[in-house]
Amino acid sequence: MNGIKELAGKTTGIDLTLKSQMRVVYLDQNAASFLAKAGTGAIWREIRDVLATGLHDRQIVCPLPFEGIFESAALPLHIRRTVQDFFWQVSGGWAFKEFTEMSCELTLALVRPNPTWSPWLRWLPIWAEMDTTAQKISSDWRAAKVRMMARMDSFVESPNLKEMPKSQLFRAVSAQRSMRIYGDLEFLLNGDINSPSIMHPWLVQYLNSENISPAEIEALGRAIKYHGWATIQIHALDILLGTQWEYDSLRGGAARYEANDEIDRKRAAMALNYADLFITEGGMADLCRRAKINDYSTTIVVSVRDPENVLEVVRSLAISRSPEEDSGHKLSE
Repeated sequence: MNGIKELAGKTTGIDLTLKSQMRVVYLDQNAASFLAKAGTGAIWREIRDVLATGLHDRQIVCPLPFEGIFESAALPLHIRRTVQDFFWQVSGGWAFKEFTEMSCELTLALVRPNPTWSPWLRWLPIWAEMDTTAQKISSDWRAAKVRMMARMDSFVESPNLKEMPKSQLFRAVSAQRSMRIYGDLEFLLNGDINSPSIMHPWLVQYLNSENISPAEIEALGRAIKYHGWATIQIHALDILLGTQWEYDSLRGGAARYEANDEIDRKRAAMALNYADLFITEGGMADLCRRAKINDYSTTIVVSVRDPENVLEVVRSLAISRSPEEDSGHKLSE
């Protein structure tokens, strides 16, 4: 996480009150690529103009997703600069915290509430030129994907999963993840924070850095054991999308697992909780539709496969609304 802070120049501890009429748009890497690069077509240039004008008019903001920096880090310098320049045009210097940072902070908040917590950060346009740090981030990113693939390759599927309805599968996945966290807390309570058996080392390291007390660890364990962790909205949405993918896979209807799939679902969980509009690749838009995400989130999900629809929805967000009509994910300046 320290490398990311150096790479992006981001600051922490910002207390945002959501007062303005600015609508939040989450751009995944596919959408950002279409919008940032030259030669992707007149309609994408028009979408970009609407987003830039929307920021100027304080109607739309596209915060930088830090997961996008991970993916951009391996690209040549001129492409990193293109992506950075684009987000500087449409973000106003705002960014989403990365998923693991949000997850760690919200998990601790189960026992140590933080009323000033925010999913937003400020960032500076310096990361594209930082070659050494970018290379380290890219290397760490590749290593993380290798670990994800190794975990999946060693996974033994229960024969009972195919028989489960989707709701039961969701509960099973939720319980499994919660109990993994619960197990990690046992290591933390015993002071064994470097055990190779820890499933979520970043969470354990974060809680330890925050000087969590034994009493808080025990209280957090109780909250997690009784599904408190899974009720955190970004976790619930991540599990929901993962459950739909697993349900489809068990029935032969999903592509082979790739490490990016897991990362993309976490990005989607943030978008579905903190954005008004999520512009994403076609496969993720289809997964959201199959998971009936509209039952759980008010975020509009559109696919880059249909840029005409993207333009129409972005234009609709650029229309000012009165405070009485507003119920979106607003971001103050």
